[in-house]
Amino acid sequence: MPTSFATATPRRTASFAVRAAHLISAALAVAFVSLGAGRAEAADALAKGIKDYKSFAVERIEIALNGAKELQTAVKAGDAKVAQGAWIKSRKGWEAAEPITGEFFPKLDEAIDAWPDAKQGYHAIEAPLFAGKLDGLAAPVDRLVADLAEFDKQLSAPEFRFEAQGLLNGITKLAYEIGENKSKGGESRYAGTSVNDIYENNEGIEAVYKLVFSGAVKARDPKLDKRILDKIEEVEDFVKDKDLKSVNAAGLNKAGEELAVLLQAAAPKLKLKKPAVGE
Repeated sequence: MPTSFATATPRRTASFAVRAAHLISAALAVAFVSLGAGRAEAADALAKGIKDYKSFAVERIEIALNGAKELQTAVKAGDAKVAQGAWIKSRKGWEAAEPITGEFFPKLDEAIDAWPDAKQGYHAIEAPLFAGKLDGLAAPVDRLVADLAEFDKQLSAPEFRFEAQGLLNGITKLAYEIGENKSKGGESRYAGTSVNDIYENNEGIEAVYKLVFSGAVKARDPKLDKRILDKIEEVEDFVKDKDLKSVNAAGLNKAGEELAVLLQAAAPKLKLKKPAVGE
């Protein structure tokens, strides 16, 4: 007896349901694989950015160390002018690396760049050096060289790795410090390089953001990425090729603090915690 339409339909329906279930399962599998691949790709990009930034940081700390060694030689030779130039050279390298100095190396940061009540480091040397008084500077300069050499050793070690959270914390806090504190006069007043300090700080912030975070932020929120990049450029415009008297302190204060707020807003896009500022 031929199979009736009524008896054949449930079989076809069941067969269709099975095939549909298989298709859905396959699609979900592809989606999960794609999602996993996307996450892996993002993680790889972040790891590469962190590696690239480490090279930048090592290069800047080595500039600081080499400048300090030149300072050491000049002090021993009694050449104040050369010693002053070497101090300034060393500071440029240090200030560009400041996004990571306090966040990852707090004890060495305190020894090298304590301010305003410095008992050692750059600022303990600065006042007498730029007054042309080299007597008594040999020991603190030797200590500065030793501390920078230790910093370079720890940073350059193959096993040392930056964490993304610490890098975001570092640039956010430094942006806030530029606005809240450094815009009001800076810290290198005897040397007259306070504006250079801010410029190098901003270069350091830009290096971290562009190398490590910009790609991920742009993928999730291109408008926020552009606002951050524009604000970094704005901070630079306030200090580039200027002396302290010609800096718009109120504008720099506002730009630095706004940059910090924007970097805080990037945290959830990067699946990181919102950095605290003003501590």
